[in-house]
Amino acid sequence: MPAPNDTYEVYALRYATRASRKSQEYFRYDLYGCPDDAQRTDYFFWLLRNGDRTVLVDCGFDKARGLAKSRVQETDPIELLARMNVSPADVDHIVISHMHYDHIGNVGLFPNATFSLAREEYEFWSGPYGNRELMRAIVDPDELRTVRDLDRQQRVHFIEGEEKVFPGVVATRLGGHTPGQLMVEVRAISGGVVLASDAAHYYEEIDRDRPFKLFDDLGDTYRALDILRELRAQPGTTVIPGHDPRVTAEFHTVAPNCLDLTAPARDS
Repeated sequence: MPAPNDTYEVYALRYATRASRKSQEYFRYDLYGCPDDAQRTDYFFWLLRNGDRTVLVDCGFDKARGLAKSRVQETDPIELLARMNVSPADVDHIVISHMHYDHIGNVGLFPNATFSLAREEYEFWSGPYGNRELMRAIVDPDELRTVRDLDRQQRVHFIEGEEKVFPGVVATRLGGHTPGQLMVEVRAISGGVVLASDAAHYYEEIDRDRPFKLFDDLGDTYRALDILRELRAQPGTTVIPGHDPRVTAEFHTVAPNCLDLTAPARDS
């Protein structure tokens, strides 16, 4: 039995949602010969905690900057943490799965946190192509500057490949969606929980091998989906995509928009 500091409570915190169509969310959906259909997109970040530490995976988008992109923050991420009895000062560490605006918009709000992200991710967005007009639509320059400031404060650790961030928490660079897209494997009392983040936005990407519309490398995107399927096939392992509304329905709600990823919903 793992020691207490090796296992975690694991929660998904939902702070926004929007309505869309499958043809708008999947890459070349027209090629599948399927009728178009509605696709809801939920926005989450994730809370891991035990008696020794409090860890976030991502931290949601900023309200004003999200609204400028027509993304409405329904619940302040800090309010969601408060519902779980966590204050910004309580957060010890944040794993940044990738640097898109809906995953790093609040990184400056956690005064005591250190951070991890893939070196490839940071170097790409800090490099010669990260500031192109289209790039600025998905990685906000102000938020990039905040991450650079955190690095100058020696609060950022760069992950190379696969790394144990803490006992029971392993981050692995998959790439695909972005150059340094990470997944995070967490040891929970219920078994393994794999936080895919945007390596797979929806279950359908994993189930039907259908990539999301936005990617850095299509081959790496398919490889990431293969890896997620292999992990899901392991006994006791649950794979959680980054934006699927089924997560909201399939796991137990412990507070409004706060879902225990180790406990199925009672009516599922």
